[in-house]
Amino acid sequence: MEAGHVTVVMNGAKCGCGQNGCAESYFSARGFLNRYKDKTGVALESAAAFFLLVEKGEPEATQVLQFGINALAELIRNLTHTVNPEKIILVGGLTKSIDLFGKQLELQVREIIFPVFRNYIKIEIGSTLAGTLGAAALSFPH
Repeated sequence: MEAGHVTVVMNGAKCGCGQNGCAESYFSARGFLNRYKDKTGVALESAAAFFLLVEKGEPEATQVLQFGINALAELIRNLTHTVNPEKIILVGGLTKSIDLFGKQLELQVREIIFPVFRNYIKIEIGSTLAGTLGAAALSFPH
């Protein structure tokens, strides 16, 4: 399931899909770079540069990451309450930096989802192939 384009911030930031407030606008490499530029006026060249600032404790980068975690937690909450999955599997390049956001994301999700799901749902990291397969699945006939 491609869930990055679910609205998590009403009237939020413009997404690459053309809509506003998508989770991807806040929690993706492009989202982090765009939100950081919105906040500081500085255009970073890569997600690696962004995460380096986070590792150094740079306040604006840390705030952008925190808001992104909030947005992703809301997306996971919405998915959990709607589809009741046993697992949420995160894929993509950002999972390489899971040590900078993973524990906080999981704690936040467990805090905001219905109590019955807190011990039920698992949040895991998938392989890089998982994202490719998901993208390919979008082209299959229904």
